[in-house]
Amino acid sequence: MLLVSICLGTWLCCKSVDSVVTPTNTSIIGSWEGCDGRVVTFSKDESGKIIGHYTKLAGLVRYKFSQNEVGFHLSKMAPGVYVGQVKWRNTSGKETWKKETILLENNILKTTSSDDCSKELTKIKQS
Repeated sequence: MLLVSICLGTWLCCKSVDSVVTPTNTSIIGSWEGCDGRVVTFSKDESGKIIGHYTKLAGLVRYKFSQNEVGFHLSKMAPGVYVGQVKWRNTSGKETWKKETILLENNILKTTSSDDCSKELTKIKQS
């Protein structure tokens, strides 16, 4: 019984420490840059939904994206966690939307359904 109490006490202490830790920089609002120079700028629309626009195209030009085109529709699920959809285009320009999960950690935005240069985007610091 003493061993069970010790184990339970240790588990609860560890559990409470985990719940106190909060991720830094959990807001997606702002601009993020990919490895090829593309930039996605996230903002909220009038209904409060999060929209990502391609504000610098770089490598997306070959997929026929246009300047300021909407490429993400997201909702915040938890601090630093966003879900929704990302727009894909093939080289002929045909578009489809895929489910997306985004995690933010230390000014890095990580995606699950994007191409290689959007899998990790870096927050652009505002001057």
